[in-house]
Amino acid sequence: MLLADIVPDLPSDSSIEVTLTNELIHLLSDQLYHSPAKAIEELVVNSFDAGASECHIYVPPPSEVDNRFVVVFDNGEGMDLDGLRDLWRVGRSSKRAPGTRPQRKQIGKFGIGKLATYAIARRITYISRTSKGILKVALNYEDFSHDPTGKGAPVRMPVQSFSRSSLESNDRFREIVEATAIPLDKILAEDSQSWTIVILEDLKPKSTQLQLGRLNWILSTAMPIQADFKLFFNGEEVQSSKLRHPPIISFSITELDAKRRTELQKLTGEEWQIRGSALFSKSFPNGVSGTAIVTRQILTGKSDDLGRSHGFFVRVRGRLVNETDADWGMTPRQYAAFTRFRADVEAEDLDSAVTAPREGIEDGSLKSMFRHVLNAIFNEARVRFEQDEAESARKAQKKTEELRTNVDHGLVERPVADVLATDTESSTGGEADKTWFYLKLGQQSQLSELVDALYRNERRTYHFRYEEGGRSSRLVQFDPAESTFTLNSSHDLVKEYRDDGRAKVLLEDFAVSEALLEVYLREHHVPVTTIGEVLERRDALLRSLAKDHPFSLRALADALRDSASSDLNLEIELVAAARALGFVAKHVSNAGEPDGLARLTDHTGISRTITLEAKSSQGTPQLSALDLAGLSRHVKQHDAVGCLLVAPSYPGDTRGESSAVSQSAIELRISCWSVADLARVVESAESRHITAHHILEIVTTAFAPADVALRVAALFADPGDARKDLYSAVLDTLQFLEGRTPGATRTVSQILHTIVARHDEFAHVERGRIQDAILDVISASKGALQLAGDEGILVRSSLDELRRRVVGMTGAAGEPRRLSTFRNSETD
Repeated sequence: MLLADIVPDLPSDSSIEVTLTNELIHLLSDQLYHSPAKAIEELVVNSFDAGASECHIYVPPPSEVDNRFVVVFDNGEGMDLDGLRDLWRVGRSSKRAPGTRPQRKQIGKFGIGKLATYAIARRITYISRTSKGILKVALNYEDFSHDPTGKGAPVRMPVQSFSRSSLESNDRFREIVEATAIPLDKILAEDSQSWTIVILEDLKPKSTQLQLGRLNWILSTAMPIQADFKLFFNGEEVQSSKLRHPPIISFSITELDAKRRTELQKLTGEEWQIRGSALFSKSFPNGVSGTAIVTRQILTGKSDDLGRSHGFFVRVRGRLVNETDADWGMTPRQYAAFTRFRADVEAEDLDSAVTAPREGIEDGSLKSMFRHVLNAIFNEARVRFEQDEAESARKAQKKTEELRTNVDHGLVERPVADVLATDTESSTGGEADKTWFYLKLGQQSQLSELVDALYRNERRTYHFRYEEGGRSSRLVQFDPAESTFTLNSSHDLVKEYRDDGRAKVLLEDFAVSEALLEVYLREHHVPVTTIGEVLERRDALLRSLAKDHPFSLRALADALRDSASSDLNLEIELVAAARALGFVAKHVSNAGEPDGLARLTDHTGISRTITLEAKSSQGTPQLSALDLAGLSRHVKQHDAVGCLLVAPSYPGDTRGESSAVSQSAIELRISCWSVADLARVVESAESRHITAHHILEIVTTAFAPADVALRVAALFADPGDARKDLYSAVLDTLQFLEGRTPGATRTVSQILHTIVARHDEFAHVERGRIQDAILDVISASKGALQLAGDEGILVRSSLDELRRRVVGMTGAAGEPRRLSTFRNSETD
């Protein structure tokens, strides 16, 4: 049985008539009061206006609303028969009438707040105790009839009297009181002379939208909690909301200087004066008071279940009137400052403009004038915040090189902390959805600790790693917990620039910027799906640009491998490979013509041409598909000296020269290369100094697939041909010798023998090749190394500078010329 239906044990013949229409009830409760939490707020306001010192609220979890109830109890002034009649005079209130409840400034004034309860319940019951006894009145909202004319038939509500003993023995009443965590004997005690309980029953589906976390925030922020008014929610005392983070800037509204008050006068047409703890003008004779703060950490909330902590909190007679309107209708000019800003402002003179649901202020001159006041408060906070930032920057400039922060925390750590503090629900994903595009997050339980660490303004040194992530995977993953940017070695842009030392540094800087771009966009509340779509498109553009003008041999080799099953792509990549090896090449691919032509002109001016032919296949092409006779005709047609044919593989490879392909290739002088071998040669062309002359020699003398494979393998047989490794060994040896035998001049022979002794891979390399490598480094050092006679080597700079000057030979950028506090010098 609902409490609304319990039968009284004392006689009563009184009743209250309420005249409303079903349409009006819907209008007031469903449209005027948008949030279901408003039902609770309005009942708490009534408790405050009744002079209560305590108010106890019970709201069931959304999953338990069936056969449950919502309860609001207060120990304020109870209602007798006249009080209950006044309660149900909808549309007017006597709360503020002279001589009534003088001890507090009354919040309610419209007499319609109770109707907000229809948003979440169909039955509302008031049980109130005064010195005259205990009365109950119950209303079923469904009793109001539909009437398009707006008249409506009155609903009669019996006023029933109860004894303390009958309530004490009623199971439903006991259940309701127990839910509020108030002892039943305290309520029904002899000396308990005044209280009111409001019970909402027959809860509607909208009651499931009562989010307990957000409701607790509303009670702690929007209600007038003060020394003589305590709130209890589901058995726990509600504390006035406090900031988790300490402020770095704090000031009173009365600290607005004369310049700002003069600007206010120009904007509002009224003089503003400071008297005591408030700011006064003609339109605000009771004054505007309050404080403003700015914190280092962002103040925006983490989820919809929680309320906000930033922006303006405007209270009228102690009650917040802008729960959801953090900026009071303004557009902040500085986002970073506003998300860290909070101003608690009291303006009693706004009471005349408060709207019926107390969710805002009516538009008009008073609201416009007050907006200028709030803007002045924020501008003062913004200027102080910017001054604090500038002072931090000035202090940073006074630090020594190894401690100086060139990449400001506000560009990396702080925005990352801001977005993680705001949204901890997103994860890393591969699609343009609500997951992170570049950011890699660890365990949810560790995010709070990470955010705190990022806010501490301690410079982190970031590592750069390279891992195979797959062709379609992201350019980079940024793990803020590990201070690591992991670049995808399979990405087209990475393949294009990774092998060039200086370009590699630029690539890593770009990856940092790209990862932080996502953070910046989230920081400014760009929709997550929009961010994903934009970054997806940027990624496609970057890949396309890298493919459009390739320079990297690694990228060309990979493209050659990837095109093995595509006719036209393999032709194009074969022509590009020929160019990379030193030929002047062009793509032909006309009927009756070769796929391409490659020409080499030597120092004598004599030109030799070879034809380029590509035979793509998902597997091994058939002999008939190779059409070696047709390829031979192309050679004669263009007066070429040979033909370079490339295919994924050849039929009969395991049979060597006895296969039909091999015999035909030898007979027709068609050099049969595998895609894998040609890609390997292209990839190593610079490091092993492989040129068009080497290729031309193989094309004109080796024809069977097995013979070509052997000749290609011979190019890699001598470790001395790995010039980049030799150049690096020269630099490592100079580093090893530094500090040893001081005063002695380094010699070519000393370096040569040290290389052989310390590097087993060069033990069998011809001494002449090692000596040539040493001389190459000296020649390319731009004066950092000089020859003295035939053997002596003069070191004219630091070895770090030497490494920077020969970056083109080793592919390693070396240490920057100014110490970096952002990058870790070791890159995986």
